[in-house]
This record gives sequence, structure tokens and C-alpha cells, in this order.
Amino acid sequence: MREFGEELRQLRKEKGLSIRKLSELSGVAHSYLSQVETGKRGIPKVETLEKIAAGLNIPLPDLLEMAGYLPTEIVEDMQYEKLEHNPSGYDLYYLLKNSEHLKIYFKKKPLTKDLQIAVANILEPIVEELLKRK
Repeated sequence: MREFGEELRQLRKEKGLSIRKLSELSGVAHSYLSQVETGKRGIPKVETLEKIAAGLNIPLPDLLEMAGYLPTEIVEDMQYEKLEHNPSGYDLYYLLKNSEHLKIYFKKKPLTKDLQIAVANILEPIVEELLKRK
């Protein structure tokens, strides 16, 4: 199995980016990116992966899966069309109501599927009203 750094290097090259260009696009130091790619540094924190994903112009879950933060079945469940994926985030309503594998937590406590649906139903009219006021 390939290491994360090797996979990141391959992905960066497929995008036609140098380490310095990815650094510029992501805001992550080129020296750090180099160390990750060569295996001298471990897998970056999620916050750093978010920046790298933005620099590579790929969905964050793809990079989280590659890094081992998300199991493949969760990424497969997070179909970007359904999530209405965009660079700034994901549709909370979809995550709460439709995600089959994604475990959602509130204050470090897992929400059951029924509770996720209840939260979505409570939030829906509140958020819709707030959006109307904008």
C-alpha cells in the first residue's frame, strides 16, 4: 500500500503543479509539503488537508479518504451532487437527513439517525426564515 506522501505527490503531479505552486495556492509552506511527500512528516491535520484540497481544487473528502481520516464507504456516501459540494462546504440538511454512513456528533456525543433527522426538521424552518431576512 502506498504511503500518503507518495499519493499526494502523484496527485499534485497529475494536476501539473510544482510544490511551490501548490504552496502558493494552498497557503501551506512548500517545505512542509515536501516533507509530507517524502514521508519525513506524518499525515497532516484535517485543517491543513482542507487547505491542500483547496490548492489542488479537489473535494476535501477525497483527500481525507486518502489520508485515512474517512473510510471509503463514507466518501462513497458523500456523493457530491447530493451534497451540492462547493469549495466552502457541504449541505448540512443532506448530511443530517440522508447520510447513511457518516456519524455526526454534537459536543463529542454521537447523534442517532433519528436524532439527526429531528435536528434537521427543527433547523429547516428556522434557517429558511433567517435566509429570507438576508
